Amino acid sequence: MLASTVNGARIHAGLSFSRLADLSSIAPDALAELLEGQADFTVVDLAAIAAALDIPITRLLPASTTDDG
Repeated sequence: MLASTVNGARIHAGLSFSRLADLSSIAPDALAELLEGQADFTVVDLAAIAAALDIPITRLLPASTTDDG
């Protein structure tokens, strides 16, 4: 789910995969593993990607689904 959110944000921003790798300073192979769901994102990865996309990191995180009832 996180991978699809990040990839959707990349597409919405009009960035190619390689441009996102460049701007986020994440190696293309590592970014591919993240976006294909083969590796887990770290907070550092998400911060770098959010900065590259010029969006708040919270836009990449899933909404809270806690039930207080």
